[in-house]
Amino acid sequence: MREIDFIELFLRENAAYVRNKFNDKSGLTVSTKAHAGDLLTEVDLTIQKRFVDKVTATFPDDIVVGEEGEFARYPRPGESRVWVIDPIDGTYNFVRGLYPVFGISIAFTVNGECIAGGVLLPMSDDLFLAERGSGSYHNGHRLRVSDVRQANEACIQVDFSDLEDRKALIKRALDMLRTVGQLRSIGSAVASICQVAMGEAEGYLHMSLCPWDYAASQLIVEEAGGMASRLDGSPLRLFDNRSGVLITNGAIHREMLGLITP
Repeated sequence: MREIDFIELFLRENAAYVRNKFNDKSGLTVSTKAHAGDLLTEVDLTIQKRFVDKVTATFPDDIVVGEEGEFARYPRPGESRVWVIDPIDGTYNFVRGLYPVFGISIAFTVNGECIAGGVLLPMSDDLFLAERGSGSYHNGHRLRVSDVRQANEACIQVDFSDLEDRKALIKRALDMLRTVGQLRSIGSAVASICQVAMGEAEGYLHMSLCPWDYAASQLIVEEAGGMASRLDGSPLRLFDNRSGVLITNGAIHREMLGLITP
């Protein structure tokens, strides 16, 4: 089975389970991780376990890294074929429910490079898929970033959830906050980045993300003509142990970098 087909099949097979758990939260197990706003549910754990089991059965020599538990690690030397999963990106939105934007994100990588990726937003049934060199698609339709060329006309997605990241954002990106045309914070990195790929936003900025937060959606944006980098303009690589992510339509990337304090 091709990796992109494996990704699509898994996402489609698990969409109903996530929707059902969202619509009926009676008895839902919820705990906290790093801080009070960093939530973990049984749905995160179930989706990740289902994925690990399916990879093990289908690609027994591959490894999985992911957001939860023992899988939250980087590949070791010699581990070249690596799957990267964020079982629910936007868990806080899933739990609180008023604004249900969250996604399942899966990427397949070889030697640290994303080769195929998929993101599913279960509540709206929006499916994003991409293969390196073959373009990216939203529900079967080819994606293309917007042609907005100035930051003061752009819609930029950020994330205010974590207190330390919030402080860093205010310190380093105050000029950006004062300059861009529109500012949005929807609480899900994968949904925000996919909006850039769709041309519905021009950029996404985060002070610190883990690879599972952006692996698939980075490929989706790049295959739609966008650009991704670290905050100093260097390439955005999955397992480089660095923080700070800037993803744009490409046309405003240099200007955005200039609005971020070193």
